[in-house]
Amino acid sequence: MSHAIDDDERLVSMMLQKTFFVMLRTTADATRIAPAMHDHHRWIIALEKEGRIFASGPLSGREGEPAGGMTVFRAASHEDAEAMAGGDPLVTSGGVTFEIKRWTVNEGRLILSVDFSDRSFALD
Repeated sequence: MSHAIDDDERLVSMMLQKTFFVMLRTTADATRIAPAMHDHHRWIIALEKEGRIFASGPLSGREGEPAGGMTVFRAASHEDAEAMAGGDPLVTSGGVTFEIKRWTVNEGRLILSVDFSDRSFALD
């Protein structure tokens, strides 16, 4: 039994254990979303260029129906993530509400392929 516990501790110690903060957006007033979308895109791209965004985009249901959105922040604290989220033009317009969740990444794989011959790349 001790061997299994030691092996599990070893496996856990190797995991990434990187903490991010996830903003989950929920529609509050759909009529306010489209007018704020351009400013939202400028806001999120600015944060991306600052290195404060891991990933972001809309969510959809099984049939493709809109189901809010999600942004994964690189933030020092829950409060820092809330402050960033509060600046989202979709939030300030009243189009969406949000909640912040702490997310610890332990496992996964990021695949980046670069072809030097034609300077193409793919992210899977």
